Amino acid sequence: MNLGGSRTNWSKYSVRKIFFYDVETLEAGLNFDLSIAKALNESKVLLAMIGPHWLKATDSNGTMRIQKPNDWVRKEISEALKRNLRVIPILVNGAEMPDPEVLPDDLKELSLKHAQELTSSRWNYDVGELTKVLEKLIPKIPVPKSDPISNPRTFIPPLSKPKGWWAKNYLWALGGLVFFLILLIMCVPEEEVIYPDPDNITIDDSKEEAQVDIRTQNPEGNEIYNSLQLENQEPAPPQPSTDSQDAYDVSGYWLLKDLQGNQSTLAFSQNGSEFTFYEYNILNIQIGNGSGRIEGNQLYAEYYNTLLEIGGRIELNTSNSGQSWSGLVIFPSAGTSSEITLSRN
Repeated sequence: MNLGGSRTNWSKYSVRKIFFYDVETLEAGLNFDLSIAKALNESKVLLAMIGPHWLKATDSNGTMRIQKPNDWVRKEISEALKRNLRVIPILVNGAEMPDPEVLPDDLKELSLKHAQELTSSRWNYDVGELTKVLEKLIPKIPVPKSDPISNPRTFIPPLSKPKGWWAKNYLWALGGLVFFLILLIMCVPEEEVIYPDPDNITIDDSKEEAQVDIRTQNPEGNEIYNSLQLENQEPAPPQPSTDSQDAYDVSGYWLLKDLQGNQSTLAFSQNGSEFTFYEYNILNIQIGNGSGRIEGNQLYAEYYNTLLEIGGRIELNTSNSGQSWSGLVIFPSAGTSSEITLSRN
């Protein structure tokens, strides 16, 4: 459906500054869950657009999206209801308000909200009515008026200066220089490789005589062999103790992924059971840092996302001796959490 009319009528509210479009406003590479939570913290109203097939929309597996806890539309509306924001259902092109029986528990309150209608046949009127509601909730941003230009002068473009010889012929000059360098390289003679004459090679017999003397004095050669073995033998490496409680080694680079397909790289530095790390996005820009400790099969860390300026904690565990980790990243201030995994990069 074309929503251009709505943006035209809402232009006096400076749409780009105070309106958040969950798909357009969100920049690539940002965590969708955290960004939506941050946007809701700064919002006063949420417009829930409901079309005729809103309840029937399914994913690629045929599952109804409204029944999936991780569906973004459901999560946005649910979070807004939990925060007591003004949620206005917008019924588009004859859609009807869904009954509470067909909605999940966290969306049942939506059916009790008074809705606004938007139809193609009376688009301007419906948008005007919705605008009146928003005027009571969102203050207008005055648009500065530009002063009229008195006595405008006709613009006369400046005359271009004639090009010099170098500006007209620099490509030919560069081509000639390259050709001269290639010709110079081809004229340099190759160095002649001189091999030794096999007829003039002399053999030093002193080493061979020394070897004969050694074999004469020690026909078996066991003493020399045994002495060489004792000198070159290295001590056996220490065997790890079965009672060792050393923490798993997490130093190096790890790949972090969440259920939404977002990923980043963590660079760990470890000292015993304690560690610090930095987080980088796919453009190799630092977006977070943290520190923590390892206790047996558990990994705990305090974490701060510098991109979204929000802090939280990481709680992971391993079931394969530290080869990979899985668990949660939790942001108490935003009231959100996300499942993540760590694997060697």
